Amino acid sequence: MSETLKIKIDFAEKRQRPAEVFQAMSGYIEAYQALGQVLVNALGDPEDFALQLECVEAGSVASFIKAVPGRLRGWMSSAIIESGFTLADILSGVESTATEGEVDAIASVLENELTKSDNPQMINPKIDRKELAFALQKFSEANKKLLPDETVLTSLTDTGNITPINTHWRFNANPKNMFLGITTSFNGTDKLYVRAPVNIGKGAWSMVSVTTGSRYNANITDVKWLDDYQNGLVRAIGPKDVMKAEVSFQLYTPPPGQGKPYISMPRL
Repeated sequence: MSETLKIKIDFAEKRQRPAEVFQAMSGYIEAYQALGQVLVNALGDPEDFALQLECVEAGSVASFIKAVPGRLRGWMSSAIIESGFTLADILSGVESTATEGEVDAIASVLENELTKSDNPQMINPKIDRKELAFALQKFSEANKKLLPDETVLTSLTDTGNITPINTHWRFNANPKNMFLGITTSFNGTDKLYVRAPVNIGKGAWSMVSVTTGSRYNANITDVKWLDDYQNGLVRAIGPKDVMKAEVSFQLYTPPPGQGKPYISMPRL
């Protein structure tokens, strides 16, 4: 069953240029549409992500939107809506986003949240960083339509939980000029120190590569081993223990002068 997302804009009293409020609402809906498509692609579903308007609330400007029923599996629609709240949390204390590394970090958090789903159909999601940059730009453009003291709140209609959107956040980059570097894949064996294992669920583990000294978060894709470890059937990993694991990741190298290479979410 598709969940309904409420977007509410509390605008300033006797506001000048009132059309901008409705332009902002339209921008947020387009941004959620774009984010949804990014996540659908990451989850490997061939369908296009589409939203439908349920109703509009009087007083403050509020829209109720949901994924078109029947287009996506119910668990996937829910995961996409929850990812919108996760994104709002990520950007809550951020003034701006401007670099490929910052976009990659946002994508990694969203990927990690998606993998926490207990749905057995969940695959290892891989978010297209450039597509995500375009979606982030849409959120930023919607923010620009509002005055400093105006607020935007998002929530699910059947819960009391409210997540504000940081309307002061800006995306200060051109997505067309991003992620033009070279991406190479690595599949092989590595030795790792475990900085922080995850004892419940399928969240990412914090690792340090003994070989390269690189720090990264990685998802455990060997589900049986993960279940055995979390159920105490595998000895707990201590601070001086080294894990030998088959590792798969992508190394992105930006064009000269545009930052340092970085590893996208590895899989073990």
